[in-house]
Amino acid sequence: MNRDYLWISLLAIFIFTLLSTSSPLSAQSEYEDYEFLKRYTLPDTAIAFSALVQQEGEVYRDSELFSGLAYELYPQGKLYRVLSYRQGIQSGPMLFWYPDGNPQMSANYRNGAPHGRFLGWYNNGSVIYNLVLNQGRWGADTLSDSDMDRLQTEDEITEREGTDND
Repeated sequence: MNRDYLWISLLAIFIFTLLSTSSPLSAQSEYEDYEFLKRYTLPDTAIAFSALVQQEGEVYRDSELFSGLAYELYPQGKLYRVLSYRQGIQSGPMLFWYPDGNPQMSANYRNGAPHGRFLGWYNNGSVIYNLVLNQGRWGADTLSDSDMDRLQTEDEITEREGTDND
């Protein structure tokens, strides 16, 4: 009986470990989010921002509160941004791209306020910020001070300050 208990316990620990590390319900990594945005395809149901009207903090289409995805393109035709609305209020994903098509930012909104994961990337794909927001307020920053993508030398910082500081 003790041997059966030991095997069942080991099996339960194995299953728990397996589920907790590879579950499809676990949060995506910054890399997975970045790759998703690189492959993002605008749905046919999305509406151009030019077809929408914003009044007093709400978005309308044909005089009705808009629900759905709205998008804007760069002049060369690549996606600039995609925002989600529900009953005229920003709710759902908010996505931005650089002019060359690389992902710039991914955030989520709930009832008009940023809520949830808020990710930003440099044009080369390294992470600028990875925050968790709670109804527009800071919740957590998952980057540490030792994040090599954000570190710069003193020479790199002062080079961008201009010639008046030489």
